[in-house]
Amino acid sequence: MTTQTKLEHLTAYLLSHLNSNLLDNKIDAWQERATIQVDGEDRGNGGTIAAQWRYHAVVSIEDFPHQLLDPRNLFALVACWLADYDRDRNYEELGDPEVNIDVNNHESADVAIELEMMEPIEMIPDSNGMITWRGEKYRVQAVPIDVADDVEVSNDPGYSA
Repeated sequence: MTTQTKLEHLTAYLLSHLNSNLLDNKIDAWQERATIQVDGEDRGNGGTIAAQWRYHAVVSIEDFPHQLLDPRNLFALVACWLADYDRDRNYEELGDPEVNIDVNNHESADVAIELEMMEPIEMIPDSNGMITWRGEKYRVQAVPIDVADDVEVSNDPGYSA
């Protein structure tokens, strides 16, 4: 069970795929302008979604070597990550990423990729938890989801004529 935010996962994904020592210590990411949308959805197993955390994310790359590394690779990586790991974007009405580029010189540019992200803040019952809700104690953690390993299907209507 991961504790990474979507932004942390996206940043790690970019770093692992770009795999270039030219970018060492030049990538930074942060959140700004967040909202907390109260939810309360029952997730089963005693867990609930307390809220949806919606925020503006920024991935900043200083001195991106656009002559040595085609920037389309960076943009394709962002698009592929969104398609694989943030599939609810249309449902959540999150806009497309925006890219801001400041050219430093013929060899490098500062690139900022800005996008809206949203993720649930889930909590599970815990007698030592720091959150009290509806008279019970909880802690923030992804709710474990039970998935059926197999299913039995029968065509028998269950009665006889």
